[in-house]
Amino acid sequence: MRRFGYYWKEGLRNIFKHGFMSLAAVLIIVACLLLTGTVTLLAYNIDLSIRGLQQSSEIVVFIDEELTTREARSLTKQFERIRNIASIEFEDRDVALEKYRETLGEDAYILSDYDASNNPLRNSFIFTLEDPALAEQTIAQIEAVEGVGHIRADEGVITRLIQVQRVFNIIALAMIVGLAVISIFIISNTVKLGMFARREEISIQKMVGATNWFIRWPFVIEGMVLGLTAGGLAYLAQWGLYTEMVNVVGNVIPYFTIEPFEIVRWLVLGVFLGAGLLFGVGGSVTSIRRFMNV
Repeated sequence: MRRFGYYWKEGLRNIFKHGFMSLAAVLIIVACLLLTGTVTLLAYNIDLSIRGLQQSSEIVVFIDEELTTREARSLTKQFERIRNIASIEFEDRDVALEKYRETLGEDAYILSDYDASNNPLRNSFIFTLEDPALAEQTIAQIEAVEGVGHIRADEGVITRLIQVQRVFNIIALAMIVGLAVISIFIISNTVKLGMFARREEISIQKMVGATNWFIRWPFVIEGMVLGLTAGGLAYLAQWGLYTEMVNVVGNVIPYFTIEPFEIVRWLVLGVFLGAGLLFGVGGSVTSIRRFMNV
């Protein structure tokens, strides 16, 4: 316990002894976590928006006009057996005619000659898909059902949305990996500068018989404290930045919604503290290794 207390005492002393380097390390970790976190959260929200647009892409299936409304409705069971269908909505041809009249407003008189006996519209089903990437296979299965007359699907729009989603995911992943590599490189060099400034102290400890881990532990604790501090500060900064981003994006892009920070706050806190701890401890351990050979 006495040795453990010594490690903590020395680790905290090192932080204040080399205050400028400690502050630089914390600020660098905060900046890197903030950049990486912002890019990741933007990628997450854009991915959700694209998925929402994909899910809202509907497939309208018009039933053969020779089938009665009852016979058309009975096809629901066959459609329910098809995988990848998220929802099925049946639209009665008479109901569809009334809706069409309402949309015409003052021009509804154009349809005054049509009623249930000579309704030109067809019974139809409206489908939404679970996975829009499988739209072509799903449409082929729907066409195979006897009684299907015509299918209207925006396959081109669905395909373009999927392509945009894939391209953006690749770009976001490349940015995240690049920022992570830059973060580790900068932090490692920052810690190395601190180790270089203390090389004489480490040499003296080695000469009087101190073991490698006896020398390492204070630096490990120092890196851990700096990393956790940076992770906490980065979390608070990300919270404020994300909240402001929600307000700005909501005013500039009305159709693009961002998830509230409360939904992801615990995940962000855990990731930031874990990343800060990893960067701080990892940077300390790897950087001091070259100074162990005296």
